[in-house]
Amino acid sequence: MKNNTKIFAVDDEIEILQLYKEMLNPSVKEKLSFFDELSAEDKQEAFDLHTFETGEAYLEALEDLYAHDERLPVAILDMRLPGMHGFEIAKRTRQLDKDISIIIVSAYADYSVKEMLDELDENVYYKHKPFRNDELYLLISSNLKQWNTKYGELELSKELAIDSTQDGLWNWDIVTNEVYFSPQWKAMLGYEDAEISANLEEWSKRVHPDDLDGAMRDVKKHLEGKTPYYVNEHRVLCKNGEYKWILDRGKALFNSDGEAVRMTGFHTDITQRKLLEQKLLGISEQLSKELELKISTESKLSNTNKTLEKKLQKEIALREEKEEMLLRQTRHAAMGEMISMIAHQWRQPLTALGLAIDSLQIGIELESLEESELKEQLGLMHIQVQYLSQTIDDFRNFFHKNKSKETLLINECVTNALTIIQAIIAKNGINIKEEYKDTVKVSIYKSEFTQVVLNLLKNAQDTLLEREIKNPSITIRTYETQSGVVLKVIDNGGGISPSIAKKIFEPYFTTKKEQNGTGLGLYMSKMIVEDHLQGKINATNTEDGTCFSIELPKPH
Repeated sequence: MKNNTKIFAVDDEIEILQLYKEMLNPSVKEKLSFFDELSAEDKQEAFDLHTFETGEAYLEALEDLYAHDERLPVAILDMRLPGMHGFEIAKRTRQLDKDISIIIVSAYADYSVKEMLDELDENVYYKHKPFRNDELYLLISSNLKQWNTKYGELELSKELAIDSTQDGLWNWDIVTNEVYFSPQWKAMLGYEDAEISANLEEWSKRVHPDDLDGAMRDVKKHLEGKTPYYVNEHRVLCKNGEYKWILDRGKALFNSDGEAVRMTGFHTDITQRKLLEQKLLGISEQLSKELELKISTESKLSNTNKTLEKKLQKEIALREEKEEMLLRQTRHAAMGEMISMIAHQWRQPLTALGLAIDSLQIGIELESLEESELKEQLGLMHIQVQYLSQTIDDFRNFFHKNKSKETLLINECVTNALTIIQAIIAKNGINIKEEYKDTVKVSIYKSEFTQVVLNLLKNAQDTLLEREIKNPSITIRTYETQSGVVLKVIDNGGGISPSIAKKIFEPYFTTKKEQNGTGLGLYMSKMIVEDHLQGKINATNTEDGTCFSIELPKPH
């Protein structure tokens, strides 16, 4: 974003053109006492002056300039020129670009000055010959500065993909440390225009203390020329006491000595985008890698905030669709295991029912059936039928998809999971140790969390059986911390190999034989705990086995 200091001057008097050259020469300007009072930025200005003796030459050069997609900030025109009147040249100039500042310098007043100024509309000025050098210089330099401020902002807004309806402008004069904050910038934080003054502290004192150092480092790197743009995301305090997430983007203007003298940028409210990012990525590192969503510096520069929000919403929809598919796959894979568990659960009561029926048949055939024995056997049969019915309800509830969270103790989910798997565990001689010390209820999806516990118990059981562990045991422990409730499932199966420890939560990774594992159980458990319940899950080796630990946050 280089400063445009191009000036076109046309006059048929060679002496006047030479005067312009001398007046706009920086080395000459330093000798004038008036200019000593100007800012350091103005002292170091280098003007790109082009002079013409005829209007035709001037217009030809002007049209050629615009044909090459360049623009002219300031034109200095004489009125009395051979071949073409200066007023006609001014009108042709205005037709080409309404924003060129036109300075009429003439000794004649053959046109009414007021009429001329009105017809040329705005950005037109009149100086009578002879003129004061310092006054003309100030008029030229102020118009150049005004033009560059305006079009520098427009150019930057194109470079940064700015949405004018969402983004607030700021313009920092690094020499004086004054900052212009646009009304939109102030309104974004809930302030009226007069409530924020023009100094840098108005921004820095509102930046979140945890974010200020990082923002200042990024500013410093850009001012040192190490980055092409300044880009930083930070929280800013609003008038109502809340923080908003802000994407801050800007670019500095450097003088001929390579020193930053001005910096222009835009504030964008990205609070909604941050919420979408959190919904998309959660705190699951694996999901972040899998989705490969990289909101890079380049994308923040080349996309408006609305564009990024739309991309995030699209990614969220794709992820939710994928999650639903994986959940269906996991549940379908679990159905075979469930049928096996139901068979184990039902074997004992069915056997008891069979024995009771046989006993009644024998009594009837031998005519030895007493009324008391009949009642006793019928009572036992009724108990077994109730057990079978309860088992069906347990498994049906497991496959029921919760629509809302329930508030309960996590050991209730553990008990539900044990009810489903206890027959197989008992058959294989696995000792279950239960140590429940949680007393705070947490908000969870009951069936989903029961599935997580069941996955951990089934994995522990399979490990103990595959490795033929003597005196196999599983310890289930719950307790509370200051911030959450913890569940641990600990086995004595020898632990996890270090070579696979980082892979166990990846989708489709399994160490089991093909018919025994899908590689989705632990992946889905991590997704349920971390994304759906905002908790944490990890696995560590103990002295003789593996400990899976889940921590769920306490309710606020």
